[in-house]
Amino acid sequence: MLIDSHCHLNSFSKITREGVISSCEESCYFVDSSIDLDSSRVSLEISNKYKCVYSALGFHPFSGKSFSPTVVSDYEKLINDNKKVVAIGEIGLDYKADFSAQLQENILSAFIELAKAKGLPVIIHNRWQDTKILDVLDKFYSSYERVMFHCFSYNQDFLTKIIERGGFVSFSLNILRKKQEIIQSLKSCPLEKLILETDSPYMLLDGKASSPLDIGKTYLRAAEIKEISKEELENAVSLNIKELFPEILKG
Repeated sequence: MLIDSHCHLNSFSKITREGVISSCEESCYFVDSSIDLDSSRVSLEISNKYKCVYSALGFHPFSGKSFSPTVVSDYEKLINDNKKVVAIGEIGLDYKADFSAQLQENILSAFIELAKAKGLPVIIHNRWQDTKILDVLDKFYSSYERVMFHCFSYNQDFLTKIIERGGFVSFSLNILRKKQEIIQSLKSCPLEKLILETDSPYMLLDGKASSPLDIGKTYLRAAEIKEISKEELENAVSLNIKELFPEILKG
C-alpha cells in the first residue's frame, strides 16, 4: 500500500482528481492538504466522498491576507463536523510570503493551538533561512511526535534537530532531482521517522505539474537511496503513518 502523505487533490480539476482516485483507490491512500478556508472545504468534499482520501486542513503563509480572528473558529467547526480530518496543515513560515515574520508566526501559533485542542498532528511548511520554525514549535511541543515536516529540502543538521525532538520528516518528488543536500538528508533519516509524499501538483517534474499518481516514483527512488527493498520501505512508512495519523490504515 502506497501512501501520499501530502498532496493537493483539491487543486486539481474535478475530472482530473476523479481520474487519479479511480485509477488507484484500491492501492493508495492520500492525505489531501489545503492552503486556505476555501480549499479546506473542497478537501472535505473529496475526503467524504472517497474512502482512500483524508483531509489535512491548512492555512499556507501565502494566504495571510484572508486571515481574521474568525478564521480559526471556522476551521474548528469544519473539524467538529467532519470525521475525515487527520491533521492541521499545511501551516508554517515562508520568507517569500508578502507578510511580516511576526504575522506569520501569529497565524502559525493560532493553528498549532487549534491542533493541540483537537488532538491533531500538524503538517509543517517551512521555507525559512534559519531555524526560526523550531523556535515557534518549541513553544508548544516538548516532543515533535505529532509534527511532520513536509517536502523536506534541508541539510542533515536541520534534519537531526527535528529527529532529536521526535519529529517526522516527509520527502517529496524533489528526491528525483540531483541536489545532494536532500539526498544525504534522506540517507541519514531513520526509517522510523521517514514519510513520503508528492506535494502534487506544485512539485514539478521535468517542468510539468506532478500528480498523486507519481507517489510510486517517490517510493522507488527513496528505496534506492536508502538501499533497501521497496517492500521494506512501504512497511516502514505505513507504520509511521499509523503512528502519526492513526485513522489511516486503522485496524
